[in-house]
Amino acid sequence: GVKERSATSIIAELGVDMKMFATASALVSWCGLRPRNEESAGRIKGRRIVHGNKYLRTILIECAWAASKKQKTFFNRFSYIQVTAKKKSRMKVQVAIANMFSKDQDYIDPILKHQKVA
Repeated sequence: GVKERSATSIIAELGVDMKMFATASALVSWCGLRPRNEESAGRIKGRRIVHGNKYLRTILIECAWAASKKQKTFFNRFSYIQVTAKKKSRMKVQVAIANMFSKDQDYIDPILKHQKVA
């Protein structure tokens, strides 16, 4: 989902020095992809995403749309299951996928992990 154009846009928004983000969750929060936790007396008031860098959030969500459209990948199956079986909104699923992109670890697709690359 992340090609040259979107990678350069991400670098332009974030910069190359990642020391200002102590953890991956700090980066996700700065992008505006972390869900809020508005709760009072055990009653949930809202779970919308927080305000953040709207340009970076837009880039990551567009990359999530592209990743969910690519056939035979984890993100495609994840999107399909969440939307059809669990009846979640397509946009909420794309925000979840964009949130997965922002994690601190390298991602290895479970399908491609078992296939031999020639």
